[in-house]
Amino acid sequence: MRAHYRFDHSWHVDASPDAVLALLEDVRGYGAWWPSVRVTGGSLAAEHRTADLEVRAPLGYRLRIALTERERSPSELRAAIGGDLEGWCSWRVAPEGAGTRVDFAQEVEARQPLLRAASPLLHGAFAHQHGAVMRAAERGLCTALRG
Repeated sequence: MRAHYRFDHSWHVDASPDAVLALLEDVRGYGAWWPSVRVTGGSLAAEHRTADLEVRAPLGYRLRIALTERERSPSELRAAIGGDLEGWCSWRVAPEGAGTRVDFAQEVEARQPLLRAASPLLHGAFAHQHGAVMRAAERGLCTALRG
């Protein structure tokens, strides 16, 4: 079954790596700058930081995912993903010119029954929807960093 997805996105933002990483670390604040994301819960406990998110795709379907922080360094955040999708994601930042290069990577398996069943037929459409969600993230991140 074709329910496996791998995504990679890279952007340049006009802000320092520290400023970008600080915004990305605040998962509970994603809804303030990422129009496709609504934060529904989570925990900020230092040893077990989590976030429950609802991600709305442009076609109107919603995915409920839980992020659990796995690793944090001065240049990278990694999280396990559970819920409607299962796998991992990461944000990496690096100085680039006068700003920062932001690299997002995600590898997941669809677990939500309808998404899983539709994936073989609609794999390309779902991947396109992910791209739209990430383009909205890029615009929102840049706007938030300017503000």
